[in-house]
Amino acid sequence: MGIKKLTLLHANDIHGQLNFKVGEDFKINGGISLLSGYLKRERSKGPVFFGICGDVLQEDVLGSDYKGSNTMELINYLDPDAISLGNHELDYGLAHLLIFKECIKSPTLCANIFVSKVGQPLFTPSIVREINGVKILLIGVIPEAFFGKIISDEFCRKTLSYVDSYEMIRHEIAVHENDNIDMVVLMSHYGIEGDRLLAEHMPEDIHVALLLGGHTHIDMDEPEVINGIPVVQSSYGTTHIGRYDIEFDTDEKKIKSWKWERISLNEDTSDFDTGVDELADKVTFFKKVKKAAVPMFNFADNYKHESRLYETDLSNIVTDAFADIYPVDFIIMQSGSLRRKECGPVVTKKDFTELYPFDDAFCAVSLTGAEIKDAFNYLFSLKPDGSVMNGTFDYSRGFRLKVDADDCWNKGCKIEELTLYGKSFEDGKIYRVGMTKNCVKNCGKYFGISVPEEKVRVVSYSTQGDLATWFLKQEEPVTAPVIGERFTIKNLEM
Repeated sequence: MGIKKLTLLHANDIHGQLNFKVGEDFKINGGISLLSGYLKRERSKGPVFFGICGDVLQEDVLGSDYKGSNTMELINYLDPDAISLGNHELDYGLAHLLIFKECIKSPTLCANIFVSKVGQPLFTPSIVREINGVKILLIGVIPEAFFGKIISDEFCRKTLSYVDSYEMIRHEIAVHENDNIDMVVLMSHYGIEGDRLLAEHMPEDIHVALLLGGHTHIDMDEPEVINGIPVVQSSYGTTHIGRYDIEFDTDEKKIKSWKWERISLNEDTSDFDTGVDELADKVTFFKKVKKAAVPMFNFADNYKHESRLYETDLSNIVTDAFADIYPVDFIIMQSGSLRRKECGPVVTKKDFTELYPFDDAFCAVSLTGAEIKDAFNYLFSLKPDGSVMNGTFDYSRGFRLKVDADDCWNKGCKIEELTLYGKSFEDGKIYRVGMTKNCVKNCGKYFGISVPEEKVRVVSYSTQGDLATWFLKQEEPVTAPVIGERFTIKNLEM
């Protein structure tokens, strides 16, 4: 009993990035060999915990033709104590994920997804790991937004349900109340904003010691302590690993002291693991010998999306495609939805999934003209924290927004024109605004409005599938509309 020392190591958003990188100083950084070497060295000193907080897979990663099967052996070699579910684990569908879960030796944690008819979780909700005499309860949680990928077909929608994270954290703690648990650790894939809210609103009867996160790919230099809970992420890929060194008082059942750091994996901090190099070579070999990528569809030219702030060829193409697909008056699309800076003229499946990797539900939101005006006035207003735009967006054909940013950092921006097909929005008229479910959930943050459920109608559970189908139906190469007719902002000084 007394003071126990323990080490917790964590990674997130590996995304199948297995190869090292060479920096400007010609030093090798990251890669599966250095990650494994670091783990092997730390494990040789005594028991440690190692977990991965979501997104082991991604559809556009090295060897994607094998749908992650060529990386399973590598993950098993790393031997994580637990992997929590991320959104990209569902890139190939739920059936593939369930097979992947069985092939990976480490438990895949997710407490939120239930099989409704039998009242059982679809994944392992939590596990207990004892490290140097300290019993840790680890619980995996995801936001409800990712649930849309799981219920993309009718059978899953009728069979599965999402349960609130706080409810499930409380439930899992109760399940293990006789296991003499010393501390509770969350493995989350909410993203940093979601983790902040998760910690901030943690009920008083739930005692969480640490929150290990993922999804946002941020380089944190130190934890954010919110509501007494340290919140951390460890960059992304295999370039870094997060490390907690903790002193735990088993008599008082609380952490006496802790230190966290984000460690860069390089030749100075880690050793190469020759045992994993041979396995990694197989993945590289798969990449070299696979057949040439088969074209999926064609653009009329090599189109670009070089800025999230300004209208681009690719953003105009995609928003217009959504306008054709869904029964709405106009589209608002988060600019960050598009992740390639250029694409075409030949577009392969890999190109497409890299361009639009986020498969979300799509909603038609009923708003009055007055609400739309208020929303955009808020978007470009000067916020209390000194910011102006807290989100960047693209719009479909017919929508026109002109903004003057002169002196915006002192007064906010002035909207000079806000029209739809040349007509001003009528205050009392109802408009159907198309946006993803993720955008709907963040309307308060972006536009300063809360959207009640009765104003939202889900029209599709797979934006990615709908968009792919639209492109495949085009008989001629897709041509980008003229740039500059939807959103312009003048006098902006960054």
